[in-house]
Amino acid sequence: MWFGTLCLVTVLILLVLYHFRRPRRFPPGPRGLPILGNLLDIAKLAKKEKLYCDTWCRLADQYGPVVGLRLGFKESMIIVSGKEAVTIMMNRPEFDGRPNGFMYKYRCGGKMQGLVFTDSDFWKGQKKFTMKTLMQVGFGKMFSHVWFLLEGTKFEVGMESPQLKEVIKVLKDILINASVVGGIVNYFPFLRLIFPGFTGFSLFAERQKRIDGFFMDVISKHKKDRVFGESTNFIDSYLQKIEIEKQNSSFNESQLQYVFKDLFSASVDTTEKAIGFIIAYLVVHQDVQLRVHDEIDRVIGISACPSLGDKSRLPYLNAVVTEVSRLANVAPTSIPHRAMTDTSLLGFEIKRDYILLANFKSIHLDKEHWGDPETFRPERFIDEEGRFIDDPWVMNFGAGHRRCPGEVVARNAVFLFTACLMQKLHFMLPKKHPKPDLNGHGTFITAPPTMEVVVRQRH
Repeated sequence: MWFGTLCLVTVLILLVLYHFRRPRRFPPGPRGLPILGNLLDIAKLAKKEKLYCDTWCRLADQYGPVVGLRLGFKESMIIVSGKEAVTIMMNRPEFDGRPNGFMYKYRCGGKMQGLVFTDSDFWKGQKKFTMKTLMQVGFGKMFSHVWFLLEGTKFEVGMESPQLKEVIKVLKDILINASVVGGIVNYFPFLRLIFPGFTGFSLFAERQKRIDGFFMDVISKHKKDRVFGESTNFIDSYLQKIEIEKQNSSFNESQLQYVFKDLFSASVDTTEKAIGFIIAYLVVHQDVQLRVHDEIDRVIGISACPSLGDKSRLPYLNAVVTEVSRLANVAPTSIPHRAMTDTSLLGFEIKRDYILLANFKSIHLDKEHWGDPETFRPERFIDEEGRFIDDPWVMNFGAGHRRCPGEVVARNAVFLFTACLMQKLHFMLPKKHPKPDLNGHGTFITAPPTMEVVVRQRH
C-alpha cells in the first residue's frame, strides 16, 4: 500500500517538475511556480500597474519584445511587444488561430462558434459571407446604426427596447471586466464547481445566459416573421443562407446566434469609449479644444451639419482623434491568437496551441519612434503644409488577416460624432474639479475616467 502511494506521489512530483521547466528556446520571462505558472506574477504586477496592458509593457521592458508566460499547469502565453515583433506576428497565417480554452468555448455555447473565436477555413467562410452580406445591407455605404444593419429595426435615440438596453448594459459590463488571459477558470475549469462565486464564474455564466437568450429570441422572431427571398438585414440573409445550404453544417442557427453576438458586441462599447476619451482629453487641454472649434467654424460653419465629405478638410480634428486613440488605448492588445503549428518567432520556439497576445500599447508609447510618447501633442500628425499625416505606428485596429473588419465604420463614427459635438458644444471641468486621470481603467477594454463635465452650447 505504502509503496504504491510513494510511486504515485513520485510520478506526480516528476510530472509537475517536467511541466515547470522552461524549454530551451522558450521566450524569456518570470520563472513562476509549479502548477500555477505565472498566474500569481501577472496578478501581482497587474495590481501594481492598475492596467493589464501596462503589465505587458513592464514585462517587455524587462525581458524584451517576446515574453513567455506559463498559465496554469501547461498553458503557455506569449506577449509580443514592439512594432517589429507585433507586425511579424500579426501578418503570419500560422498565428491566425484563436484560443480554445474553457472560458472561450463557454462564451460560444460550449464550442468554437461565431467570428471572434473561430479560425481556419470555417472562420474564412463565415467572414466572407458576413462581410459580403453586411455590404449588401449598407455597411460602409452609409452612416447607420449597427443594430439596424443586423436586425432591421431602426430606433430613435433613447427609444430602444428595454430588453436591448439591458443587453447593451450587460455587454458593457462583460467587456470592461473581461480578463484578456481568460481568468483562472480557463486554466482550472474544476474550480467553477467548487468556488463558482469566488472565481466569478456564476456572474459570468448568468450574464452569458441572459444575452444568449436575447439574441436567440431575436433570431426566432425573424425566423417566424420573415418572407423567403426578402433580406434587408443580416439576420434574414443568414437565415436564407441556412435554407439554401441545408447540407452545409457551418451555417446553422446556433452559428448565426454567435456571429450576431460577436458583431453586435464589437460595436457596442469601443466607439463610445473612444469618444469619451476625446472629450476627457479636450476638457483637460482647453487650448486644443479651442483650436478644434476654430477649424470647424472656419471649414464647415455653425449651421451646416458635418459629413464624411468634410473629413479631408479637417486635418487638425483628425490629428486630435488619432492622438487620443494613440494615448487612450481603448483596445490596448489584440484578441488572443493561437499558434496553429509548431514554428518560431524572432528565434524563439513557438509550439502549436501557444497563445499569443499583441501588445499595441507598447507601440503607441515607443519612445524611439514618438520622442515624447506620453505627451498629448496632436501636431505630431500634421505636416509642414498643414495636412494630416497618418502613421502606421498607430495600430488601434490591429493588422494582418485578423485586422478589425469594422475599422472604416468605427473611424467614420468617431469622426462624425466628435465633429458634431465640437461644432455645437464646449466641454470644461467644473471649478475646483481635480484633474482626471487620463489613463482610464479596465481590463480588456480601457474606459475613460469618471468625472463631472460642464457642457455649454457654443452658438
